[in-house]
Amino acid sequence: MTLLRDLPLSALRALAAAARTGSLTRAADELGVTPGAVGHQLRQLEDRLGVKLVSREGNGIALTRIAEAALPDIDRGFDALASGLRRLRFERRADTFTIAADPSFSSLWLAPRLDRVRAALGRLDVRIVLSIALDSMLEEGIDLAISYRKSSARDLASADLFTERVIPACAPALIGSRSDRDGAGMLDRLPLLHIDQTMGDDVYPTWGNWFTAAGGQRKNIDHGSRFPLTVLAAQAAISGMGALLASELVLREHFRSGQLIEIAREVPALTIRRRLVWPVDGPKARHAAAVAAALAATAIAEADGPWPTKS
Repeated sequence: MTLLRDLPLSALRALAAAARTGSLTRAADELGVTPGAVGHQLRQLEDRLGVKLVSREGNGIALTRIAEAALPDIDRGFDALASGLRRLRFERRADTFTIAADPSFSSLWLAPRLDRVRAALGRLDVRIVLSIALDSMLEEGIDLAISYRKSSARDLASADLFTERVIPACAPALIGSRSDRDGAGMLDRLPLLHIDQTMGDDVYPTWGNWFTAAGGQRKNIDHGSRFPLTVLAAQAAISGMGALLASELVLREHFRSGQLIEIAREVPALTIRRRLVWPVDGPKARHAAAVAAALAATAIAEADGPWPTKS
C-alpha cells in the first residue's frame, strides 16, 4: 500500500515509453519532454525501487531482465487506468447533454433559446462545447452538433436548421453616399476583415468566394486583420477597422442597433446551410432527436419574423 500511495506515474510512463522506443530521445519526443527529464525520471524510479531498470546499449537503451518481466503488468495498469478514466468521463456525462457549436452561434442564437428545448431534455443538464469534426462525435461524447457540414455516416442523423445569408457589412462611418453603399466597387477600397475557419465550418464562404460571385477579384485579398470568432470580428468592424463578410444571423443585432450596415447589396448574397447532426443510437439518441426537432421548430417559427432593417 505504501508503494501505491505515491505511485510515480510519470516515471512509469517514461519507462514504458523508453521500452517502446529503445531510446531516451524518442521517448522524450513521445512524452513531450527533454531526454534529460526522461533519464532523470528513470534514475529516480531505480533509486526508489532499488533495482536497475535500463542499461545503455550502443546509441540506445535496453531494459534489464527485471524491467522486462514487470513491463506487461505496467502496460496493463495503464490500460486499466485509461479504462477507468473513460468510465468516469462517461458517468460524468450520463446526466449531461452535450452540444457542439461554434462560439459565435452559441452565444448569439443557441444560448438564448435553450429554454425552448427544456422539455426535450428532461432531467439532463446542457453542456455547450466548441465545434468538432463530425466523425469524432461518438468518441468525444457529443450528443448534438450544429455544423455547416452534413455527415454521410450511417451512425449519424442530420436535419437542416436554416439557411443563412452571408453578406458584407461595415460601420456606417466607413461609407459615403447611399449609392456608394450599394455598389460592389466600394469593396475594392475598404480594408477587409477575415474570420479564421474553425473545425466543422471550413465550407464557410471567404472574401475570395464573394469577389468571384461579384464577377471580379481584388489584389491582396488575403490582407487584413484576422479573428478566431465572428463576434470578435464584428466588434472590429463596428470600430471602423474594415468590412466584414459574415452570416446575417450573427450580425442581426448589430444591424438593428445601427452599429453595422449591409453593403454592396447589388451582388446576390452568398448562402450557407447550418445543420443539426446527432448519433442514431446511444443512451441519449432519443433526446438528441427531440432537441433537434425543437431547435428546428424554433428556427421555422422565427423565419416569419422581421429581418434587420436594410434602409
